[in-house]
Amino acid sequence: MNSPSVVELDGPWRHEMLHTRGIRLHAATLGRANDPLIVCIHGSIGGWFDYKDVLEPLAAAGHHVAAVDLRGYGMSDKPPVDAGQDMRTLIGDITGLIQALGHDSATLIGNDTGAALAWCVACERPERVDAVVSVSGAHPVDLRRAIAARPWDFGWLLLRTVVFRLPLPIVRVLVKNPRIGLDTKLNTLTQGPAEEANQHLREQAMAIDHSLRGTVWNHRLLTAPIPRAGLDAKAQAPVLFVHASQRLWWPVIRRARRRAESLVTAYIPKTKNLPHIENPEKFARTVTLWLGRYRRNNN
Repeated sequence: MNSPSVVELDGPWRHEMLHTRGIRLHAATLGRANDPLIVCIHGSIGGWFDYKDVLEPLAAAGHHVAAVDLRGYGMSDKPPVDAGQDMRTLIGDITGLIQALGHDSATLIGNDTGAALAWCVACERPERVDAVVSVSGAHPVDLRRAIAARPWDFGWLLLRTVVFRLPLPIVRVLVKNPRIGLDTKLNTLTQGPAEEANQHLREQAMAIDHSLRGTVWNHRLLTAPIPRAGLDAKAQAPVLFVHASQRLWWPVIRRARRRAESLVTAYIPKTKNLPHIENPEKFARTVTLWLGRYRRNNN
């Protein structure tokens, strides 16, 4: 097993341990504390380091940026997992993190299950969310409905959903580092030095003691059950939906438009489902320009 220090990478950022809801969450932060906050939320295979190359350009554009390790990941606490570690728990973690960073609200950038979490925070705690950048992810209800309508388009997502709902001892046998490589290949167009370095970090992070159990529960957030009262809740914050050039995202986006008061789509050329890793400069520029346009139009 690895020590959490394997993901304590050096850089211009600051590593902070933030107390919220009785646990400590790690975040790499950069930028002035009085600038608007952006919180970057990783997916089920990943960590704060997925966003390490977008921290500087986002901070340079006038943002206080925090890339978080969710509970069970990286340098964050890894409490024993039980039925309480669900979407509602993580919504509380993110809203608590925003306040621990000294802000009342934030723009949330989320990929994969991180996007599902960002959507749910925006729908349930609108006062804490200024905007959402959803990267190849969706509200769990919308993704579940899209899969039910066209299951043949979602083979990999369906496989993940099934595998990570199996008992932990079985998942422990099935999920090993080669599967991380497969996930990287399926979600990127190129496998250059940046993608290889990120895959290595993901493998190191997955080998941190007690990380697998958190990862198993996090995968389940992709199509997590939502209380009936929140099934059709709408996101009041504006949404930028960054997607790959894949047919499967179009029906998901149609559902997302009905869930958001305002939604704009974007595609980062020569990337797939991890544009913040494949082309971090273009990704950061796309986010910054969109936020700037929205703020100007609402002033």
